[in-house]
Amino acid sequence: MPTLIMGVVVATFTSLFWALAATLYRKAVVDIEDPLATNWFRAPLALGFMAALSWSLGELSEVPSLLQGGWSLAWILLATTLAIVLGDTLYMAALRDAGVSIGYPVGYVYPLYASLFAVALLGEEVTLGLALGLGLALSGIWVTSFNPPRGLGDRGRILKGVTAAVAAGLCWGLGSVVYRVAVAAVDPVNVNLVKLAFLIAVTSPFAWRSRLRVGKEALGCAFLGGLMGLGLGDWLFYVCLSMIGVARAVTLTTSSPLISIILARLLLRERAGLRQALGALMIVSGVTVAVWL
Repeated sequence: MPTLIMGVVVATFTSLFWALAATLYRKAVVDIEDPLATNWFRAPLALGFMAALSWSLGELSEVPSLLQGGWSLAWILLATTLAIVLGDTLYMAALRDAGVSIGYPVGYVYPLYASLFAVALLGEEVTLGLALGLGLALSGIWVTSFNPPRGLGDRGRILKGVTAAVAAGLCWGLGSVVYRVAVAAVDPVNVNLVKLAFLIAVTSPFAWRSRLRVGKEALGCAFLGGLMGLGLGDWLFYVCLSMIGVARAVTLTTSSPLISIILARLLLRERAGLRQALGALMIVSGVTVAVWL
């Protein structure tokens, strides 16, 4: 099978796994209530998967030397604090308060934020595509979150969730720039492995505090969502990047927010309206324009 076609297939599965993960996270965080605790519960199964993957690829021997310290570890821990500890915790809060149909698409603007941070911190140029894409994506956020259907819940709570989703996107964007520095010297699989171990260590107190309130269904959803999102989804995205490059990979995986709206309606009975679908499409289009122009 040609590399391009295989890359498209991998990108499609990446989008599906990320969308499924968002749906499962929503079910988990509504029951667990604490976003930090939910962030912990989704990590163990994903960590086991990444450790097995690193071992099978012959990369696990790199981890002990990486953990001894140095700039590589410092960059990974900084990026993980920004993107995973802060960003993903805000993302859990967004899913809890605004639902998948709004929280996920609004947070997905992060590639544009990453480009802005790259301009500010790495000296990259502002392109016409970035300016147009950002305007389109921000308009999409407004369309998605303004006057949401009553079936999605209290409007004040939804606005709180939208704010959390925007903040999550900013954390992901800044974290992405730092990760770009980290993966220059370390295999991406091991970057993922270290970030999951660090996430578990940092959020353990919150998981311990919530342990007695977590039901089996919520625990299963968090574990499985972590495996699909942090494990399979993220790894397949790395594979996709190596096969078809950043531009095509980012463009093809932008279908994930649209898939998430469909899954949220089928599995969670979220009653998203036409505005949410249109807003998500505008956000996806904005990211695509920024990548290609």
